[in-house]
Amino acid sequence: MLKIKTFVIIIIIYLIAFISLKTNINLFYPFYLLKDLVFLPVEAIKTEVELSNQVYEGIVIEQAKEFEELKKINNLSSTLTEFDSITSLVITRNKMYWFNTLTINSGSKDGIVEDMAVISSDGLVGRITKVSLKTSEVKLITTSDINHKISVMIKNNDDTIYGILSGYNKEKECLEVTSINKINEIEKNSLVYTSGMGGIFPSGILIGSVEEIIEDKYNVSKVIYIKPSSNFNDLKFVKVLKRK
Repeated sequence: MLKIKTFVIIIIIYLIAFISLKTNINLFYPFYLLKDLVFLPVEAIKTEVELSNQVYEGIVIEQAKEFEELKKINNLSSTLTEFDSITSLVITRNKMYWFNTLTINSGSKDGIVEDMAVISSDGLVGRITKVSLKTSEVKLITTSDINHKISVMIKNNDDTIYGILSGYNKEKECLEVTSINKINEIEKNSLVYTSGMGGIFPSGILIGSVEEIIEDKYNVSKVIYIKPSSNFNDLKFVKVLKRK
C-alpha cells in the first residue's frame, strides 16, 4: 500500500512539472511563497542585527578616538605654563571653505577675544578672527587668504632659520614657507615652530616638519613645503590660548 502511495505522489509531481513547462505557469509558486514568508523575515532580522552591530561598533570606535584626542589636548596644559587654555569643541565647518575657517563653541562669555592662538593636541591650528557670545570663528593656518602670514622658525640641527608661512598648497597638502635665503641648507624632516614675532602666536608652537625644499622661480631664495603636524581633516577639539 505504501509503495502505491509513493508512486502516486511521484506521478503527481511529474504531472505538475510537465504542466508548468507546457503552460509557463509555475504551479510550485505556493510552495516558494510559503518558503519566502517563513524565511524572509528571519533573513531580514539577521541583516538588521548585523547592521546594528556595525553602527554600534562605529560609534564606539569614534567615541574612543574623541576620548583619546581630548586626553591628549588636556595634557598640553602642563607645557603651556604662560597661558590659560580654553578647551573647545569644533561645531561647524563650511565644506566649500574646509581649510579656511571653523567655528568653536566658546565665545566672549568664556573670555575669548580676537587674535588668540588656537592649537590642537598636535600643533598650531590658527587664530580667533570673530567672536560672539557663545561661539568664535577660527581662521586656519591652511587658509587661502594670502594676507594671513605667520613668522616661523625652522630647527635645522643646531641652527635656527627664520621664514614666513605664507600659504597652503592643496595639491601637495603642505604649508608653504618663503623668504628663506638660498644659501641656507635645510634638511628634510626638520621641525618648524612659531617664532613668536608679530605678537599673535606664542613662540615654540609646533607647526609641522619639512617635506620638500625647492628654489623659487627667480632662483634667489627657497620655498619650503611643510607637512602640518595637525590633521586638518579631523579636528574635533582645540585649545584657545589666553595669556595669564
